[in-house]
Amino acid sequence: MKFRSRLTKTRNTNGSAIAETAPALFLLFLVILFPLIDLLYMGLAFGLVWYLNHLEVRELAVRVPSESSQVLTDIDALYTSTGFGKFIGLTVPRIQHPGGAAYGGNPLTVTCTTVATINPFLNIPFVIPVSGLNQPATFTVTSSRLQEEEGRN
Repeated sequence: MKFRSRLTKTRNTNGSAIAETAPALFLLFLVILFPLIDLLYMGLAFGLVWYLNHLEVRELAVRVPSESSQVLTDIDALYTSTGFGKFIGLTVPRIQHPGGAAYGGNPLTVTCTTVATINPFLNIPFVIPVSGLNQPATFTVTSSRLQEEEGRN
């Protein structure tokens, strides 16, 4: 008889652990997992915007300065229609080049600034707006490259 009462006692005290699982999973997903997925996505999106800027500056360096606006338009259109641009939801109207391409210096360098707005992967409802979690994030990347010779030798 004593043995049975001791089992009943331990069963009642250990049974409450399953009731705490649902709130713990809810907090784990809402506070840790989903923001972590968004953070990884924003890191990837920044890398892809940097790569877009790298492609633009590399192409601008081998072209004459009069073709710079056409080069930027063409590269943006091609990049947004491929896998990288489509994956992060990048469209041509969401890409800007303030000031276009700037040429100058000695030796001659080309500088381009790319500003892109990226929506978050998952919209997480928070009370305050947070870029990358429930608001679009804007990335600005600037890089320079030496201008090719263009047959001046």
